[in-house]
Amino acid sequence: MFRKVLFPTDFSEGSMRAIRKFNRENQCEVGECVILHVVDEGHLEDLLNGYSYLYNSEEKEIREIEEKLIEKARKELEERAEKCREMMDAKNIKTIVRIGIPYEEIVKVAEEENVSLILLPSHGKLGYSHELLGSTTIRVLRKTKKPVLIIKTHEEE
Repeated sequence: MFRKVLFPTDFSEGSMRAIRKFNRENQCEVGECVILHVVDEGHLEDLLNGYSYLYNSEEKEIREIEEKLIEKARKELEERAEKCREMMDAKNIKTIVRIGIPYEEIVKVAEEENVSLILLPSHGKLGYSHELLGSTTIRVLRKTKKPVLIIKTHEEE
């Protein structure tokens, strides 16, 4: 049995393929699934790049954008939570939204939640670019002490 599985998602098709493949291949029961989405702080900077001079309070504007992105991510996670519960046959589902650098937040949440497994897709939003693994996956592998299961999400051509 997997006591607690961390499933980070960027809402890409690759992440959903990973969950489906895990479900087909996994013979173990999953106690709890923690579904994590990280709002990439780099995207926030991109959103404000060049526009910050238009605002009276850049910090206030950043907070408002963060709140909107977090709310949107929470709604998306809630929609996917039930699908994940069914696909993983998990007893409990917990959703978490964070702002930060994705691989750093994945490693932090894995430690905070004391997960028994991190389930990662081989490629996320950026897709298959003839690399063996996506950059976030590689960084998580390097930084975590937790077991990681990487699910290949793109078939070789």
